[in-house]
Amino acid sequence: MNMKRVRYYLLLGLLGLVPILISGCLGGSPTGPKALFTAAPDKQVIPFTANFDGTLSYDEAGKIVSYTWDFGDGTIGHGPVTAHVYKEDGVYQVKLTVIDSRGRTGESTMTVQALNPPPQAKFSYSPKSKMDDKYIVGASEWITFDASDSTDDDEIVAYDWNFGDGHTDTGKVVKHRYLWPGTYNVVLTVTDNDGGKTNYIQQVTILGGPPCNADIDENGDAMSNWAWGQKGSDR
Repeated sequence: MNMKRVRYYLLLGLLGLVPILISGCLGGSPTGPKALFTAAPDKQVIPFTANFDGTLSYDEAGKIVSYTWDFGDGTIGHGPVTAHVYKEDGVYQVKLTVIDSRGRTGESTMTVQALNPPPQAKFSYSPKSKMDDKYIVGASEWITFDASDSTDDDEIVAYDWNFGDGHTDTGKVVKHRYLWPGTYNVVLTVTDNDGGKTNYIQQVTILGGPPCNADIDENGDAMSNWAWGQKGSDR
């Protein structure tokens, strides 16, 4: 066999080794670990505890040896499973960073919403009398509705009333009267400066016959319109 042919076969052999050498240098897997996690709950009124689980993370060519959590509020946690308490409202970007046995890293992020507590709506009304364990009000009697007992951790900016008879009003303290007997659901909706809303419902029972009196306003002054007779015959 001449030298030219020897060199030819030697070259072919070297070329065949190239893929094997490249594969050995890369270690068979060009990617790092994958960071995956869940948060439960991921949206809640403060203060609340969010539970984080990073055990879904994996590494095809190694072993994950480190789990580091950034909770988005300046605090850090460690371990595949952890929990964190959010005390301030806001939207937080939570990041999990994993490191495998070869020193490679993987990251994943998720949004957690810590909600501001809604306002607490409450109202009282007067005058009222008690009969058969129920509070009653006479027909055509002016009633004062007072929402001063409503509370919020910051500020209530709106009080909206629905008196259940087709009439509405706004304000912390309002007056209303019912011309016809019956039981009415009074709904108070309060709104705080963060946009949070809460409803409070209370029933008002009105007793008495059809209105048969001059139309008097809440100050006791006579008005031009007056009601007499059957329902729907206001004049």
